[in-house]
Amino acid sequence: MGYAHFRVEHNRGHHTWVATPEDPASARFGESIYAFATRELPGAFKRGWRNEAERLTRRGEPVWSVNNEILQGFALTLVVAAILIALFGWKVAPFIVAHHFLGWYALTQANYVEHYGLLREKLPNGRYQAVEPRHSWNTNHIVSNLMTFHLQRHSDHHANPMRPYQSLRDFDDIPRLPNGYTGMFGLAAIPPLWFRVMDPKTLAWAGGDKSKLNLRDRPASS
Repeated sequence: MGYAHFRVEHNRGHHTWVATPEDPASARFGESIYAFATRELPGAFKRGWRNEAERLTRRGEPVWSVNNEILQGFALTLVVAAILIALFGWKVAPFIVAHHFLGWYALTQANYVEHYGLLREKLPNGRYQAVEPRHSWNTNHIVSNLMTFHLQRHSDHHANPMRPYQSLRDFDDIPRLPNGYTGMFGLAAIPPLWFRVMDPKTLAWAGGDKSKLNLRDRPASS
């Protein structure tokens, strides 16, 4: 769906910096999904490209090469689009674009609801504490978890990133969304309702201390 940088960025970027101001894929407290999308979509691409460039440079290979995993993904996307246009004509092009946009936005919605406002503590040595289940919003609704192979058990996914999705576990005493992803996506689409429901829950997670949240005006250190 034309989102070739996601695998690189998600694994090497998001999982490293999740629930910190450095992570464009972690929504900040008081940030609407629309403001988040304008920050996350370009930010995730830039970080994914930077990470892939660093990987190739360490291997002594040029960034613009056939071994660039992001370029490989984009090339595959173009090949699929070309085949579809060859088969069905240019009338299919708007549907391809719409498909890509909806796919990008679906991932953005997931990122938005999964870490909204949550912040990992910075330790005296300047590093962030290890990722724990409490740094991701969790939901254990049966139907939507079946549809997403337990993606909504997101707390376990980040605390134990090598665990297969179908084996993700639920925990007690972790931040919980009031509905499954489908319901939360609808809520996020109406920012006043989202803030009314989620801001009190997020503030309660921080014990009422806003300084312990990932705030919109909190500067990133890198």
